[in-house]
Amino acid sequence: MTLEADIASLGRLPLFRSLPPPRLKLVALMAEKLHFAAGERIIDEGDKPEGVYVVLQGEVEISHEDPEHRGPRLPLAPGSLIGDVPLLCGQSFVGAVTAKSAVSALRLPKDLFFELLETIPDFSLALSRDLASRLYRLADFTLHGEKVH
Repeated sequence: MTLEADIASLGRLPLFRSLPPPRLKLVALMAEKLHFAAGERIIDEGDKPEGVYVVLQGEVEISHEDPEHRGPRLPLAPGSLIGDVPLLCGQSFVGAVTAKSAVSALRLPKDLFFELLETIPDFSLALSRDLASRLYRLADFTLHGEKVH
């Protein structure tokens, strides 16, 4: 994808809709563009986050690989944000993230992510809503054993 396509993709995501066009362009310019093949590991369990991933295309899943017990897998669709939670709480990743299909993503450096949170109140509010929505879906999944929607 081109820079213009990256900007357009970001602008369609609820988290980034509130960014003014110059900031959206800055995010697209400063983000590292990454591509992963189906089955490729994106993040290993226990890694320390160095930024936040925005899944532009494709699907990923989070899993915990224990030789004695294979835990549930959490699927994530395009538009998903990965790494914000461990970055915000200063923790490592609790599971591995793997591409389920060919994936195109942007990795925002942590400094840029924190700058957006500190300088753009609408971004902070959008992230809070996104986190609350994910927490609700996770609680629903945990309590009801249903697919996370």
